[in-house]
Amino acid sequence: LTAFALRILGQVNKYIDLGQMSVCDSLLWLIDNCQMPDGSFNEFSNYQPVKLQGTLPREAKEKSLYLTAFSIIGIDKSMKICPTQKIHDARNRAGDYLEQNMQQAQSPFTVAITAYALALLDPNQRAARAAFSALKKEAFVTGDPPIYRFWKDAFKTQEQPTPSSVTAQMVETTAYALLTTLLRGDENYAKPIIKWLSEEQRYGGGFYSTQDTINALEALTEYSLLVKRLNLNMDVKVSYKNGGPLNLFKLTEDNFVGRTMTAPFQDDLYVSTGGSTGVATVNVRTVYNTIGTSEESCNFELKIVPKRDDGRIKAEGEPLGRLEACAKYRPSAREPRSGSAHAVMDIGLVSGVEANPEDLSTAIDQLIADYEIKDGHVLVQIDSVPAHKFLCVGFRISELFRVGMLNPATFSVYEYHAPDKRCTILY
Repeated sequence: LTAFALRILGQVNKYIDLGQMSVCDSLLWLIDNCQMPDGSFNEFSNYQPVKLQGTLPREAKEKSLYLTAFSIIGIDKSMKICPTQKIHDARNRAGDYLEQNMQQAQSPFTVAITAYALALLDPNQRAARAAFSALKKEAFVTGDPPIYRFWKDAFKTQEQPTPSSVTAQMVETTAYALLTTLLRGDENYAKPIIKWLSEEQRYGGGFYSTQDTINALEALTEYSLLVKRLNLNMDVKVSYKNGGPLNLFKLTEDNFVGRTMTAPFQDDLYVSTGGSTGVATVNVRTVYNTIGTSEESCNFELKIVPKRDDGRIKAEGEPLGRLEACAKYRPSAREPRSGSAHAVMDIGLVSGVEANPEDLSTAIDQLIADYEIKDGHVLVQIDSVPAHKFLCVGFRISELFRVGMLNPATFSVYEYHAPDKRCTILY
């Protein structure tokens, strides 16, 4: 998190006047407390922002590569604010570690962030060229000449699930590949990557999670800064295939976002432009219902136990005094067995009761990272949910008013950076 904050501070420094000492203190703290003698960086908290591929004992090396590359990016983006020899030497030692260990990467994601970190140090260095070459070999290409270019979660040599849906990590991997490509100045190689990333942007402007959205938008912004911008003056006509015109959007430099509208008829849509200038994108959200199994979208095993004040399981008709919500992570076949990434428990409360915040405050730093009580829900932030046992969060509840016929409440758990894959039960 410190490396990520430094990355952002370094990027906004050209627009906002930042305190040099605070940035220098953060850089020196990161180096003094997190850099190992071999040049790598280590995380001493239980926080896991992303899930890395690989199996024990190679999981530790994979995490070390990722954290070292991520730290290099943060240091490189911010060291102009604090250009000391100590920071410069620490960055170079980290680069030497990546160069010596990059062959042990277990996923395209780790290869991509390693390639970007090495390119930031020197894109013409032998190790940087080798990392980019390894990354290019893992690219999936559609069309000849290429129309789309992107990267998946696993190496080509590993078994690929069919069909393969797009994930947050695919977007983040592809974004790092684009950033590396732009540093190397290969615009032709970048164009199919840009097309794929642009079309994966979801309704509302984001991608699949917070982290991949940040990286994808940064990569697309870097490209937009490099290319000559066309003056936007465009008429976009949207029509039904059989039902005639639907709307005409007039886009200009001052009016560059069209208003959201609904297309209620079940008919194909045609989008066309006339003699216009500029580049625009169209986002269409289609709403439909599907039937699927919980295993397809759920990576947690859940249980929630209503209890009495004395801790015993509540019998029918007895007053409810305490809730105990438990979760256990179910990793996929390619994941290490250590646990989930940063996760959220969303515990809905039945009508007429409230949670005791004192119990939740006591659990901070022991079981949970943070909590919030909002609109009848207890939202609990957890650094990682283990895979080998249930992690349980318990708290007292008190009755505000008596309710005759209680409706069930929900208990949901999901990884913070993959909110679509949530598990939910009723109690």
